[in-house]
Amino acid sequence: MKIGVSTLALAEHSISEILEYLEDIGADYCEIINEYPMADVEVTDSYSIGFTVHAPISDINIASLNDRVRDASVREVMRSVDLAADIGADVLVVHPGLVPFLGRRYSGRIMERNMESLREIVDYGEERGVGVFPENMPRLEGPLMRDLDELWGAVEELDTMATLDVAHAATMGYGVDEMVTGRVGHVHLSDNDRETDSHDALGEGSIDFRGLLDKLEDHGYRGVLTVEVKNTREIESSIEFLRRIIH
Repeated sequence: MKIGVSTLALAEHSISEILEYLEDIGADYCEIINEYPMADVEVTDSYSIGFTVHAPISDINIASLNDRVRDASVREVMRSVDLAADIGADVLVVHPGLVPFLGRRYSGRIMERNMESLREIVDYGEERGVGVFPENMPRLEGPLMRDLDELWGAVEELDTMATLDVAHAATMGYGVDEMVTGRVGHVHLSDNDRETDSHDALGEGSIDFRGLLDKLEDHGYRGVLTVEVKNTREIESSIEFLRRIIH
């Protein structure tokens, strides 16, 4: 398994500064969150680090019942597919859509729209040679795919893989022995108290990461473990923690 780091904690820096820093601390991958301030990044091939891409999180809803919002959201995610293809990233992480307050009575149709949009994005990813891996959401009102069974069912229907966000799953009450199936194609890691998605450094909360890695190995996972924390101290301590427990 390889160690990746999200730009979540580094967005105030330029992409070249980020990549130099990640190379210095020995990370294997950088996961670019492709929205402001990294909506239009240019990456040269002068770095040894690999890439994954996270589609925009803010200001979009791929499950919107408003056709204009939905179509614009899908186009924005497809721009991230293009970025991933251009920089040689095999993985694009995408969030599912949302059920807004006034949309609760139409939740069934919103779920259908979510799958329709994901199908378009997955198909476009296949055309560009990029795996589009939907991510499970934390315990918040609104997001779809908070339940892991919903995520597994969706990726099976789409014939793709999933991004397992371990911290999100923990807020939903899942233990690490319940989090892993053969459909896991990418992994996000941060720690928490199993209540709030606080993006703490690994080892500073209550998640059993040693048990998690054992389950991933049992299922033959050989992908990237992407650290999603809040600052450079937490990045470095999380990488040190992972190095101690990766077999």
